[in-house]
Amino acid sequence: MRGRAGGRALGAALVGLYVLVVVATDRLSPRPVLPLFDGFAPPVAYAWVNPPPERAGDNVAPKAADRELVLEADGAPASNAATDDAQAIVGLDKGSVPPHPPDTAVRVRITPVDAGTLGPLPAGLRVVSNAYEVRFEYVPSRTPLTQLAVKGTVALTGAEPGNRLLYSADGQAWQERAFRPYGQDHGVFTELDAVGWFVVATTAAAPSSGGGSSDLLRGLLLATVVVATVGGAALVVLLPSPVPPPKKGGKRRR
Repeated sequence: MRGRAGGRALGAALVGLYVLVVVATDRLSPRPVLPLFDGFAPPVAYAWVNPPPERAGDNVAPKAADRELVLEADGAPASNAATDDAQAIVGLDKGSVPPHPPDTAVRVRITPVDAGTLGPLPAGLRVVSNAYEVRFEYVPSRTPLTQLAVKGTVALTGAEPGNRLLYSADGQAWQERAFRPYGQDHGVFTELDAVGWFVVATTAAAPSSGGGSSDLLRGLLLATVVVATVGGAALVVLLPSPVPPPKKGGKRRR
């Protein structure tokens, strides 16, 4: 009986360990803690034009987008263009691109650019994404469209959370844009009214160079979480309840 009671106590202790590990992970890791069983797959690695040193070995080149939208009598319909890696998306509302006879389509181009080749960011900011150049031109005349008749949207994802979204009309001078977050991969979006460059930035300091040890710690902690929870749940659920011992000294009824 002691063995069964001890097993239940061990199971409860392991489940309690899970809670302690989650708290420790939250304090020791700079990344947000995911709920258990909410998915252990890490987010897709960000694709840089010019990767930071720690990503130089496994970086994949980012994708561009080049899409033609057929013009109707009142211009381009509501639509969107996105890079294949979904790091940049341009959304157009109905009327954003007006008709331009005799042109029959408008070409939307989204090009990833190394932000370091453009003008310097305002003091205190660092980039956490590629810069993306957004351009429009009518087809087949190749006449550029520099201003949208109706505002659309542009959405970018970053390699880490950003708290600033910047726009530049000439690639040199930057100005902040109001933005809203979206998705789970550090996405932000803002209004699009003119062509130019967009980039996600942050006021936070760069992560320390000890990111590798932090990732190892996070992996070990998550592994402990799995073992603790599964083992504890198994012991609690599978072990039968202890049967009380018979009373001593009782008289048997006839």
